[in-house]
Amino acid sequence: MIYYFSGTGNSEWAAKELGKALEEEVTFIPYQNPLEASPKGETIGFVFPVYSWGVPPLVIDFINRLPESFVLDIQRQEKDVWVVMTCGDEVALAPEMIKGTLEGRGIEVKSIWSIILPNDYVLLPGFDVDSREVEKEKLRKAPSRIKEIAEGLKSGYTKLDVVRGSLCWAKTKLVYPLFKRWGVSTGKWHSTESCVSCGLCVRNCPNSNIELDKSGRPEWGTNCCSCVACYHVCPRHAVEYGNITKKKGQYLNPQKELCLRQKLSDD
Repeated sequence: MIYYFSGTGNSEWAAKELGKALEEEVTFIPYQNPLEASPKGETIGFVFPVYSWGVPPLVIDFINRLPESFVLDIQRQEKDVWVVMTCGDEVALAPEMIKGTLEGRGIEVKSIWSIILPNDYVLLPGFDVDSREVEKEKLRKAPSRIKEIAEGLKSGYTKLDVVRGSLCWAKTKLVYPLFKRWGVSTGKWHSTESCVSCGLCVRNCPNSNIELDKSGRPEWGTNCCSCVACYHVCPRHAVEYGNITKKKGQYLNPQKELCLRQKLSDD
């Protein structure tokens, strides 16, 4: 069983590709009640993006809410538990964070891997999507990395295979806590006059945190997980976060973009 979280589709793509390679079922964490989770399959995997050099709080919350029966089944059946993190460039000490979270529940982690995929974080000054050239190069290399990870998981490797980057301690221990506390001000989300009330932001919010008001414009609640899906899926670039995103680019994993186009054509 592979549990994944994804906003713009990078981790969703990685999870589904690994699911096919390993013949494991794949499930989206926001749609899975942790109290009803069952450790089915040969292995247990967690796939998610790195947020500000740490683990998305939503993922940590999910793990902490898994029932004791889930943990006991993993221990009794001696299942391998592994983690794959998608990142724009580096993971810093995020592996230690997820390892500590899982081991705090009594779940031993056998291997942790990272995959570099295009950047999508745009909510702070200095952060933007990659250039088209960099984006294409990262996407070109990703399938071979998936194959490498899948082969390692099939072989039962015990390893930590990630890109750390520099200043790891400062990024994870200092920047990540600031991100958790101040990284998202839900009051900054708004739509511009370009909004056509398509509702894609509503349908693609993993936390069901967006609704259309009486005029057909999106309204954001207080349960934002900072996945930035609403911003990137907007076909008119009408979703903005204060003034920070005004001149920034958009990105969706090609598979997610293809699915959205198919849904729009069906509608």
